[in-house]
Amino acid sequence: MTIIKTIENEVDSYLNKEVELSDGVKFSQAKLVKRISLFQNQVFKGGKLDSQRNYKYYSDIITPRVDSEVKNIDFDTKDVFIHSEATLADKLAVILSNLFLKTWLTDNKKGEEINDSVENFSAIGNVVWKKIKGGYEELDLKNFFVLNQTAKTLDDSDVIERHLLTQADLRAKSGVWKNVNEVIKGCGNKFFTATKDSQEIETTNPFYEIYERNGEVDEKSLFEAQGKEGGDENKYILAKIIVAGLKKGSKEDKYILFAEEIDKKPYKEAHRGKYEGRWFRKGLYEILFDCQTRANEISNQLARGLEWASKTFYRTSDNLIVQNALTDMRNGDIIKAQELTQVETRMQGLDQLVADWNRNIEIANSLANSYEVVTGESLPSNTPFRLGSMMNQNANKLFDFLREKLALAMEGLFNDWILPDMMKELRCEKILEPTGDQKYLDEYYKVVAKSWYIKNLLVMPPHSTGQGEELVNLKVEEMKNSENRIEIEKGFWEGFKPRAKVVITGESVNLMAELETLFSFIQLEEDPVRRSALIELAMGKKGVDITGLPKTEQPKQPVPVQQTKLQPQVA
Repeated sequence: MTIIKTIENEVDSYLNKEVELSDGVKFSQAKLVKRISLFQNQVFKGGKLDSQRNYKYYSDIITPRVDSEVKNIDFDTKDVFIHSEATLADKLAVILSNLFLKTWLTDNKKGEEINDSVENFSAIGNVVWKKIKGGYEELDLKNFFVLNQTAKTLDDSDVIERHLLTQADLRAKSGVWKNVNEVIKGCGNKFFTATKDSQEIETTNPFYEIYERNGEVDEKSLFEAQGKEGGDENKYILAKIIVAGLKKGSKEDKYILFAEEIDKKPYKEAHRGKYEGRWFRKGLYEILFDCQTRANEISNQLARGLEWASKTFYRTSDNLIVQNALTDMRNGDIIKAQELTQVETRMQGLDQLVADWNRNIEIANSLANSYEVVTGESLPSNTPFRLGSMMNQNANKLFDFLREKLALAMEGLFNDWILPDMMKELRCEKILEPTGDQKYLDEYYKVVAKSWYIKNLLVMPPHSTGQGEELVNLKVEEMKNSENRIEIEKGFWEGFKPRAKVVITGESVNLMAELETLFSFIQLEEDPVRRSALIELAMGKKGVDITGLPKTEQPKQPVPVQQTKLQPQVA
């Protein structure tokens, strides 16, 4: 079968060959992903022992910087909200869908998946999501082969995925895939491998290695895979082809499970770094490869040197002296020797190694934008508050940019894949429990209370505008204190076209910017009353409770006595 041979050649080329990004610059995504995995798992390529059987220590300086970046990006499901172009007409529908969104994401474990994506976005630098039946999944890049490694996006490259399925997984596909029974009989393997080239682990139950190719293929090969004749070999069509049995090697054990034309590739992607001639962008692990390697070298040099420096040796020319003071002598023994001096065992080059360590950490901080003000470490005691605020604000500009890149990818993910599934489930709900974000709950209560007020306005006695607002507020409080169940009328969601918006504001960044602005005005303000008000506002934004703080009492102003002019009495 032509297409099976093509996939075999493409997989072999991806795993074993390099591409030339420019003159003299060669690159292999497979080798890079394998190396990143070693650094993530803190494993030395040659093992934990060196050539002299000394233990090698791994001083991880990358993971804390990844955690710091994830913390500063600060993406969560709270940053996603639903809106509609027809704002007024769909106001209540927008509120209800936002109330349902948080619960739906939690129930379907989407929040945890999103957190994993943010971590991989920072650590590896690339995230790929795939649309599947009933939702989506994040793909493991160790088993994701981008055939055109110089592509800018996945739209510019054919892609092959490697999957390991159990027999139950295969049987579940029997209604969609063909040759399932043949694959179960002839392609089982009781050796699990995490990747194509990793070491095999014997298992009790068989696994089946499946390859899925999404990309262009000539029409003749597609027809052949479908069991049809004809087709133009010069006409290329976007298609999904799934095969099994490549690892067996026997021609009889290779099967085509699925072969159909598709409209577009089922992928969405997000990248941390910029395009540098290859699809796989740089993440923090790749950026800090050299710094991590040097940190390991220095820490092991220090460990071996200090081990010798911590030993105690003596020197003497007397042949009668004991050989080992620790084992040959007891407490209180008198040493008789012509001379006995201690040998200096201080480690040579200690100062240079410490200086090199500090220099290496400084370079890592510069590359990863992980200075003390970003990681949350204490600044030097003499650092002014305003300077620390400005440093934090400037350092977080990179995180603002990364938030924007991630938000654009997340918006596409929500609008195309998550919202349709959520709204499908929401339209089937006849009764909703008003739970979720308190902001949307308050807004919902207010809309319902105003609607109640307008409906009952004609039967109410005459009242002022202020009294009407008070009635609405009382109704809101009544709804808050009672169990409310929202009954959805038939056709309520018709015409409602929700759109997701991802706004990752970075609350800590905005807070520091606001405090910096307030500080500038406090310095300029001369009026003591307004100056005190600005200071209290800044303290409130930092969470300082100012209600219990002592305050200077203002002296009471004497009430002016109105002088009455006496009129002369007329006799």
